[in-house]
Amino acid sequence: MSKIRDASTKPTAHTTFDPEKDLVDLKGKVIIVTGGNKGIGLATIRHLLKAKAGKVYLAARDEGRAKAAIELLNDEGLGKEGSDSEVFWHKLDLADPAKTKISAEEFVERESRLDVVINNAGGWLSHEIGKEGVNTQHLVNYIGPYIFTKTLLPLLKKTAQEPDSDVRIVNLSSKVHYQVPAGVQFKTIEDFNVLYSYRPVPSLVRYGNAKLAVILWSRKLQEELLPSESLPNGITVIALHPGVIDTVSAGVPKPFRALVKFLVRNLLGFDDTDFGSQTSVFAAASKQVKDEREKYQAGWGAYLHDAPVPGSVVDPSPAALDDQLKEDLVETTEKLLENLGL
Repeated sequence: MSKIRDASTKPTAHTTFDPEKDLVDLKGKVIIVTGGNKGIGLATIRHLLKAKAGKVYLAARDEGRAKAAIELLNDEGLGKEGSDSEVFWHKLDLADPAKTKISAEEFVERESRLDVVINNAGGWLSHEIGKEGVNTQHLVNYIGPYIFTKTLLPLLKKTAQEPDSDVRIVNLSSKVHYQVPAGVQFKTIEDFNVLYSYRPVPSLVRYGNAKLAVILWSRKLQEELLPSESLPNGITVIALHPGVIDTVSAGVPKPFRALVKFLVRNLLGFDDTDFGSQTSVFAAASKQVKDEREKYQAGWGAYLHDAPVPGSVVDPSPAALDDQLKEDLVETTEKLLENLGL
């Protein structure tokens, strides 16, 4: 049965969003963005640094690519070490659950606070079953972020105990989750590995299946992180679709970026990564989410979209609002982690 959200609690519809003007004060805030070395992740970090976020961690597996991205930002005058808004690399390999947990544990040792986690890393991957018995699509897009966030929760909760806290967890999903056919299940670990070979593009549906899991998990996580005596403002959890994105322009040197954006948008019909990152930035740092926190926490953060304006509230698929499917997913995920000794 699907959960029906109370329309009276729906956030105010906004007609514009300016990432230069419509953000909360990020001074002194600590933010981590996974997959931040390119594409939407890099563009998201760029916006956060422009807004003077205290520390932004670029979490990625490849040190060389991460440091190249940081150098690109530094060349733009953003995130320089020793400034009031810095960017650092943090090693993270979401394809390996054990390494993912270690990465999060190391971050907890590294920092005394954490205000925002943006689980941006992921992708449309080939179907390969890893040693964990789960395909890489689910490992990278859902299970890795699940482990990473779960391990970071004590630090997030510590930060959320502050009187004026505004702690957020942002999980990137995709509108491809609508492609998952009716009858999807998450009752067993094998359900993560359904091939969908009868569909025209099986890999697309497998990707959508993993992104459906992200929305369901986000809903469950929000239920567990509502305001309480120990968490005065709770922790706001938001899942979103960023758009059909060009992943090239964010990594192009600044003098040429405007031209590349124009070509990508007008000739190919894709959003550039700057626009594509705006729904992530809205979810992570907009004033509206803070001002209407209770509404987003009341289920309306379950799925934001890039249209008609970044951060728009839309309905996910019926499966994404299925409470039994949500409970089955989390129970099966926890069983997998137990099997892996995590």
